[in-house]
Amino acid sequence: MSTLLLFFFRVLIISAPVVLLVGLFKPEWLRLRGKQPDPLMTFVLAAGLFMAGFTGASKTYFSVDEGTVEAAKEDVIPAAADYMDRLAAAGCQLGSKPGPAGASDEEETDDGIRFSVRTPTNYKDTVAHPLLVVYAPAGRDREETEAFTHLTREATAAGFIIAYADHRRLSPEEAVRLAQIPKAVEAKWCIDSKRIFLTGHSDGGTTTMAIAFFNGTKHIPAAIAPSAVGLRGDDLTDRNCVKPIPVMMMHSRRDKLFPNYGKEAIEWWANCNQCATKKYNLEDRKSLSGKPMRWESYYRHELEQKAKDLKIGQPLPNTVPVQDAEGCVAYSGCKNGVQTWYCEGSGPHPEWPGKNKAMIEFFKAVKTDR
Repeated sequence: MSTLLLFFFRVLIISAPVVLLVGLFKPEWLRLRGKQPDPLMTFVLAAGLFMAGFTGASKTYFSVDEGTVEAAKEDVIPAAADYMDRLAAAGCQLGSKPGPAGASDEEETDDGIRFSVRTPTNYKDTVAHPLLVVYAPAGRDREETEAFTHLTREATAAGFIIAYADHRRLSPEEAVRLAQIPKAVEAKWCIDSKRIFLTGHSDGGTTTMAIAFFNGTKHIPAAIAPSAVGLRGDDLTDRNCVKPIPVMMMHSRRDKLFPNYGKEAIEWWANCNQCATKKYNLEDRKSLSGKPMRWESYYRHELEQKAKDLKIGQPLPNTVPVQDAEGCVAYSGCKNGVQTWYCEGSGPHPEWPGKNKAMIEFFKAVKTDR
């Protein structure tokens, strides 16, 4: 990401309202080719500055560092998988799935959502493969998302088929449409429908979360690993819990766009997964001193305590470090033994957390007797 270029686009965004206000209240301060612009021209100029700044900042914010791409080109090349432990797995009839081995870049759902597919280089069309779908951050397409996450080589080497989706405007309707990608992949490639996994960053992470708890799509994923989600605790308060599902939540303590959202979101999932979590007993109307306390005061006290427990840099209550997964902690006692992890990084919001190995191992460990 070019910091200087991002700063330039941010200046354009800030300039837009300044130009509009000056044009409305101090029009004599503005001059275009020696003439004072009328209100309509001022509005057009301000709108143009804002759109140029917003579009440029969006593109720059999630741009991939060229040096990083050059150093990690092998990560976007499919690898051969070891099929020795999958020979007995239920699969597909020979020739029933027309999808080719390797890379397929021009796939499309019935709703017109474009996506790409990567299989192991030695893909066997009779073996049912786990599927990993990667949803893009804002403004990114499938190709850029593949270069951004570097998941292809590791996923295919582990025997996964992986699909990358173009970004779509964030909305419940678009999340439901994006949820149809696994079905579209399964129509052409041999997929184990009980081992469909979802991940994504920023808007892609939010989409991943939404698919996992929307009534019409929650049956699709066997586990999710959202990153830098734009959903916080307050957004999930009115959501009904779904059947316990493994969740690996990734978020950075330096995320300034969605600060601390990941901790609030994983607490919701931990409660839904019936893990051992810290309880906040809002029905107890006594203070710590034993004296009666008004209900409103005690409720406020509990909320303040909860905020302290979820504070940035504060260890999550009732969690233990995950071995061989730096920065990750796990809740215990979750129903059906589902893994519920929170993995905290230290990069800025537009940086992929890079916990690819831990994510693949997390998905491989998921039990499918659901």
